Amino acid sequence: MLKSKLFRSLVTAGCLLLVLLYCVAKAINSDANTWMFNSLKIQSTDANTPYATPIRWDNYRESIRELDFDNSTALFNSIRAALRQAASDIHPVGVSYFPAVIPEGTLMYHAGSEVPTSFEWLAMDHEFSYSFGLRTPSYGRKSLRRHGPPPPNPLMDMALGPNSNLTNFPGEPDRKQSMMLTFRATRDLNRLLYLDGASAAKTDGTGEMDTQELLSDVIKVKLNLTDDGDDTRMKERLFASRICKWGKPFGLSGIVRVEVGFEIILCDFSSDDVELVSKLDMVFPSDYLDLPPPTVLTQENGWPIDQNDNLIEDDLTAEQRDILAREDSWEDTLSRFDATKGFNWLLAGAIHDKGDKRISLDYRHTVTGINRTYIHPDANNRRLLNSGMTWAKQLKIVEDLEQALCTGFDASASTDWQQVFDETVDKFAPMLKVMSNILNRNASIESRAINATSITLNFVLRFMSIDEGKEQFGAGKQFAVYQYTRPLKQLQTDSDYLIWSAAVNIVTRIVDAIYDVNDLLTPLVRFSLQHQQNSNASLHATESVDAARTILDKLIKLLGWIEFDYSCNTVCGWNEVCYTPSWGPSPMGMEVPSSNRPKKGTHFDEARQRLVIDKDLQCVSVEDILYRSR
Repeated sequence: MLKSKLFRSLVTAGCLLLVLLYCVAKAINSDANTWMFNSLKIQSTDANTPYATPIRWDNYRESIRELDFDNSTALFNSIRAALRQAASDIHPVGVSYFPAVIPEGTLMYHAGSEVPTSFEWLAMDHEFSYSFGLRTPSYGRKSLRRHGPPPPNPLMDMALGPNSNLTNFPGEPDRKQSMMLTFRATRDLNRLLYLDGASAAKTDGTGEMDTQELLSDVIKVKLNLTDDGDDTRMKERLFASRICKWGKPFGLSGIVRVEVGFEIILCDFSSDDVELVSKLDMVFPSDYLDLPPPTVLTQENGWPIDQNDNLIEDDLTAEQRDILAREDSWEDTLSRFDATKGFNWLLAGAIHDKGDKRISLDYRHTVTGINRTYIHPDANNRRLLNSGMTWAKQLKIVEDLEQALCTGFDASASTDWQQVFDETVDKFAPMLKVMSNILNRNASIESRAINATSITLNFVLRFMSIDEGKEQFGAGKQFAVYQYTRPLKQLQTDSDYLIWSAAVNIVTRIVDAIYDVNDLLTPLVRFSLQHQQNSNASLHATESVDAARTILDKLIKLLGWIEFDYSCNTVCGWNEVCYTPSWGPSPMGMEVPSSNRPKKGTHFDEARQRLVIDKDLQCVSVEDILYRSR
């Protein structure tokens, strides 16, 4: 054991040395002056570097990067959606690569016929793999769907891969028994790339997979790949193959994506990144309940079946009717087990609407298309691969990723920007929404002004000094912005500064709006308190309330926070889950979504010319899955 550990340590050290040499060689032999300078900035703590300047209330505006409000909201919302299932689907088109870390000891799951020998998918939740792997046989009339080779299903093919060889069904004698495999991370996997948005989507032409396609296209040229096959049906596997080949010299362990729950594409199962800790043959409920295999309903077996593979009910014999009655009854019971399996998967995924805390992000080395090309603030309309994303910009994105991988990731050294942004939303979303509701009510001008000002005035007075001539410390709007955007750790990289600048821009706009609304409405409150009323004052009051309402409603729309619009229309029961549709495979349907056949909870938006998720989310139960499967 000691020799084995020593050998692994030597191998690991050797690999790290090779990566270091590779990265140094790259720095020397490429356009590397800028690269080397940036690398030094990332790691330097010298007081003479701009990255060592502490961010204080009285100097923070000197360090803000140039970033417009649309790009600020795009970056802000991307970070808030990171590693959150519902938010990733609601904001489906990602444009960023986040360095990710999975700690040693984390368990991950895979359903298949054997231990993978190359790159392959791992689920963070066992319900995910269990639902994919346990494809239970059907009985009675429903078993007609399973005769012969399975119909083409690009969603399942892309998700499982061409060599998955899952469970036997009648008419599929070549398929092997599926196993439930559990793997354990043997070390901190600190060179993963998390792709934001619905990056495991099974969609075409709407941008969810742009981050993978950009990487794949550049890698094909950089590595001069000519024989890796451009199979469009299996483009997920093509992308994964190229990314893993490219990432190997940099120590890339794999990529992280969202489906119903989160998954890892692990690049190399033969490495010592993971170890197999469990290998179980999957057991059908029908076998556990001592039921015989389903009767194979074919013409060869004497069943009356027409040319469209439908039973000719009138031609059934009495014995055949008895067989079908018995097996249809079994199927009715077994379908509930199958639906509950799917519901468990939905529930496991929905737990991560709050985030998957087993994965952490090192925001210091984020690489994003934001601020490189035009990124639409609406995450349904944006594309990373747009006309402004030139080949030179694509190359620069990949070079920045290479630099980040050479550095290695440590989430504990990074400001948790998602936490900072959550605090911003938790603080201001209720304020903005309540004020907007007050000003949009059918009530008197006076009552609306007083009620809205009761909110703004408490905020403004919090940052007001009685003696403004002695403001030795922070006060006023500038300090209000600082209070809600202060970094939790010293800013270290360009990505840090870009993310922080987005926060400053957004909070500045919010604080300005609160102050502006307060300035508009405070005179009306003074008039009311002093019982001064005249026609001119009333006209001015109406204009002021309208202006304040416009400021708030416009800001709420521009911010695009999910909390403003998306929620379940009722409080879900213990037997339900608040369901956000997934753009990939799901217990709620495996069909390819289209404009004329959307999934439950989506609709075709004419303005955007694409499917979007309904704002009124629905509570889903096992019965809903049963209904969808019948």
